[in-house]
Amino acid sequence: MPRPTTPGYFASHWRSLDYFNLYRLTLAAALVFSALLFSTSDLFRQGTNARFQSYAFVYLVIAALFVLGIRARWPGFQIQLTAHITTDIVLFMLMMSTSEQLAGGLGLLLAISIASGGLVGSGRLTLLYAAMASIAVLLQRGFSILGGNAGTDSLFQVGLLCAGYFAIGLLAHALTRRALHSEKLAQQQADELALLNRINALAIENSPDGLLAVRGDGVIRHVSPRALTLLGVPRAVSPGVTRLEDCSPELARASQQMKPGTTFALNTIAARLQIRCIPLETPDNSRVLVLEDQSQAEQAAQRLKLAALGRLTANIAHEIRNPLSAISHAVQLLGEETHDPVQTRLAGIIENNARRLDRLVEEVLTLNRRDRLNPASFDAGALGILIDESRQTEEIPADAVIVDMPDRLHFQFDPDHLRQIVWNLLRNAWRFSRKQAGSIRISAQVQGNNVQLEIGDDGAGIAPAHQDKLFEPFFTTDAQGTGLGLFLARELAEANHAALSHVPGSGGARFRLTLRGSE
Repeated sequence: MPRPTTPGYFASHWRSLDYFNLYRLTLAAALVFSALLFSTSDLFRQGTNARFQSYAFVYLVIAALFVLGIRARWPGFQIQLTAHITTDIVLFMLMMSTSEQLAGGLGLLLAISIASGGLVGSGRLTLLYAAMASIAVLLQRGFSILGGNAGTDSLFQVGLLCAGYFAIGLLAHALTRRALHSEKLAQQQADELALLNRINALAIENSPDGLLAVRGDGVIRHVSPRALTLLGVPRAVSPGVTRLEDCSPELARASQQMKPGTTFALNTIAARLQIRCIPLETPDNSRVLVLEDQSQAEQAAQRLKLAALGRLTANIAHEIRNPLSAISHAVQLLGEETHDPVQTRLAGIIENNARRLDRLVEEVLTLNRRDRLNPASFDAGALGILIDESRQTEEIPADAVIVDMPDRLHFQFDPDHLRQIVWNLLRNAWRFSRKQAGSIRISAQVQGNNVQLEIGDDGAGIAPAHQDKLFEPFFTTDAQGTGLGLFLARELAEANHAALSHVPGSGGARFRLTLRGSE
């Protein structure tokens, strides 16, 4: 069981008091041994040897009892320390009264008790102990003079001894105050260092970048959980034991060749990484490898760009749409009045580009409103109606779309967002398909707690070089496209806690919307 602590005192105070009492036990045992050894000598006055032995035995027994109080830490620290010093003063005075020859030596030993009491007790009551010892020595010397056992000339020696008590007390007080100040300062610095370590630990654990500290011999000193995730390491790493080449051989080889301040790219099963090397300038040539997830950085940059674009478009949308409406209306009137094929073709070009620009503004405005959610419950019937509405909007023949979904299907999604996602995927599938019966296949299935909705076509598929850029804003291979459709669909999916991904494979393009099911 841990020992209880006394308010205002630490374990170090009790440990020092324990050492002080160990000195007392040793001294008491030595005094008992001396009393037995010199029992027949003329060191003591006649008849006082037995008294000295009794005082020494009592001193030894009391010192042993003090051990119990220190172990129990009861009563309080200051009470026990005062009892220790008082015991030393009283018993030393009694032993000094038995021998004039021992009086000077015992008086010097009492100075050790005063100094130790001041140091152990953090300087508190040190001068009181010195005053008590001085009064006791003066009383003892006074009784000796009155009894004819000492002369008045010994008062000068006693006065010097008392002055020494006060000097020792003042010195112990000053040294203790300085030690306490240093201890308090060290404790504050230790607390600040501990707080800084906790802050660093939290910063490392919550950093989007992975941090990896490696010794010059390739042994890992520290690795953050994020670094393990980015490297795709499933097992735990033992700092100081595991080597970097055991986790990522490619990273280990590259890090040995890297110079400070340089970077290099690394593709893992989990992410595309940019590695930076920062030397620590330690004797073992340790260095820190910073693993930056490039995909997240690119997505963040894209979001910032689109957010700025969304704010800009929201402010000027009406300024753009009013001229567009006028242009579209004028082109329609021009097409009705003219019969010249050239003018009709030019009017068609103007109308198509006006529609494209209007669609671009509408898509960016939809992206700017993606966080305004109004979830609704969907089942197989509601999803089938939504798919059929999107099919009719694009004027896709009914036999071109094959829908396969279970009867029991339940999930929640914002209807407008889901309609936008399905319409976009269905529109792309029809545009790049063979445009025949069964060209588009839509399937839904339940996987655990998730619902997976897949839309695929029978077209040529997506070139491998373009697959990594599918969801980038403004990326398109169609001259008439805006490059925002798939990006907008994925953003709307993520706003509804779902995920839109491309499923690689042969036989056309296939996209999967994974969303959370409901009971």
